Amino acid sequence: MSPDISNPPDPSEDFMLPEGLIMVGIRSYTYLIQNFVRKKHLIVPDEDGLTQDNIRSCRTEADIYYILGEHPRVAKCLSIGPDKDYVDLEYYPNGNLKQYVDNNRAQITEADLKRWAHQMIESMAYIHSKGVIHSDIRLDQWLLDESFNARICDFNASGFDAQPDLGLEKRPANGLENASHFLPREPELDNTVQTDLFALGSSLYELVTGRRPYEELDDESIELLFQKETFPDTETLLFGDIISGCWKQKFHSAEEILDSPEWEVTRGAV
Repeated sequence: MSPDISNPPDPSEDFMLPEGLIMVGIRSYTYLIQNFVRKKHLIVPDEDGLTQDNIRSCRTEADIYYILGEHPRVAKCLSIGPDKDYVDLEYYPNGNLKQYVDNNRAQITEADLKRWAHQMIESMAYIHSKGVIHSDIRLDQWLLDESFNARICDFNASGFDAQPDLGLEKRPANGLENASHFLPREPELDNTVQTDLFALGSSLYELVTGRRPYEELDDESIELLFQKETFPDTETLLFGDIISGCWKQKFHSAEEILDSPEWEVTRGAV
């Protein structure tokens, strides 16, 4: 099911007032409007070029929600502006996975971690099956719905393969992950399934440890360690083999992770 472009939610006239603004990102504003969230391109005063880039990013995100349609592992898109200048998403009051885990670590069970890890990997498998590369994967890119299930979001730095049925040409992703989630490569190279999977490994590390890989180090130091394939020890961690396998590029798809012997031990609890 694709988002509705002709019948957007009907917000009150004051939705653009500052009190409705809940976040200012690199590329977009996010507003809470009644019971849904609107993401609209960021306007950069006196920087028309940057503003135009942000408009293109918003249109990319809108196109990706068309490509992905409705899926239980993806944030639900309710509608899209007629010019693709905003997207309206379902509001999830449980927040994102990183916030929830950080704030409730003592109450979270191993079964919870296994379920969320499975859903994170499943969401990656789904978007990649649709030709979408996220390019900015980290733990706070999954929202928790009303049933506390993880849904991936935030596609304004993403890219996708050509979509002839939708009349869309290939659009390379333009995001760069945080140093702790960045597969060493030349920054000008296109993001790929492999770069997403590397970042997935770091996100799973965040999930089980409550911190980013090498969180205590600066970005340059992390980059040098990753270039040498020197990664944090995962031997005793839940999902340790999966995390290490993502960092060492053992897996070539998220589906391969779910089918791997390393994942088999967790399947009975998800």
